[in-house]
Amino acid sequence: MRANAPPGVRFCFPPMNGPGSMHSKLQLLKYKDYLRLVVPTGNLVPYDWGESGVMENMVFIIDLPRLDKAANHSPTDFSLQLKHFLQAMEVDNKMIDSLSNFDFSRTARLGFVNSRPGGHTDEAINGAGHCGLAATISRLGLATKGQVQVDMICASLGSIKTELVEAMYNACRGDDGVKSYSARAGRKLSDKRLNPSRELKDCFRIYFPTSKTISDSRGGKGAAGTICLQRKWWHSPGFPRELVRDCVNTRDGLLMHSKVIFVRREDEEAEGSSDGGSNPNTGPAWAYVGSANLSESAWGRVVKDRKSGKAKLNIRNWECGIVIPVQGLHTQEASKGGSAADLSVFKDVVPVPMRVPGRVYGLGDEPWFFDAAG
Repeated sequence: MRANAPPGVRFCFPPMNGPGSMHSKLQLLKYKDYLRLVVPTGNLVPYDWGESGVMENMVFIIDLPRLDKAANHSPTDFSLQLKHFLQAMEVDNKMIDSLSNFDFSRTARLGFVNSRPGGHTDEAINGAGHCGLAATISRLGLATKGQVQVDMICASLGSIKTELVEAMYNACRGDDGVKSYSARAGRKLSDKRLNPSRELKDCFRIYFPTSKTISDSRGGKGAAGTICLQRKWWHSPGFPRELVRDCVNTRDGLLMHSKVIFVRREDEEAEGSSDGGSNPNTGPAWAYVGSANLSESAWGRVVKDRKSGKAKLNIRNWECGIVIPVQGLHTQEASKGGSAADLSVFKDVVPVPMRVPGRVYGLGDEPWFFDAAG
């Protein structure tokens, strides 16, 4: 594939470190006067880019102007996290160094979140997966101890348990979950929660299409081969079925391959960032757009390392995404008094592609199962 690539195009095939998936979607497009950074939710195939007219994805794009001199480059948290990610992927050092030729100041209010296969301990635990998401939220000044409303769109669901949903919910509040892990590790197996708590039932919604929604779409069952959930996982004890909502596109008949998390704080102000409050993010909400679905492979699971006894975050996939804060006085007003289904705060910032409130699965409803693909 590399040998057949057009001039000027370089594909990256990172080390996998065991079973997992190269699921990250990242494009760095260099032009004469600027760098275009692209993070899509779709793969590099015509099907995912709308050419068949049956599937929808989302794309984050930002253009960063070229600097007169590389010495004028001022790194941001975003650019540093991007650099660490590219280094882990074993991208050519010359290419990584060339990013210093561009002005990353526009990324100062954004977060770059990623997952890397392997076991992460000590300081590295906060550099990837759901722990990395939490650290990013904290650095951006978006952390809170209060409740948050979370709406998560997925194209695939893994063998998830309440434990993962709790970890994601805590991460969306800026909590890396290590304390929760310690509490969980001290419980007896019989005491560990299988069903979601009342707070999760009230605050966390997972959007995934029913079999009927797939059948009624423009492309029908034959168009849903990249929307994945296994029947045995759905029916397994502990799968948080109560949190799942039907994912129906606002554009009639289109299926979604997007991976988006919409998060709204219920308090009026964040706790402040860990950098002493230098980041100006003061809005009531933020969104994640990227490659990661809801699975332990994508976001990781905190376990006890057998050798050191320390907390370790195990991840299988390569993933990346962008945290986009919602800012401005009008968004603060829009967030006050809104219901759990009110996502108007994201207007003009991140498109809300699904119909809300999402319909709760009823009797006789089943999600789309991958083995039914035509």
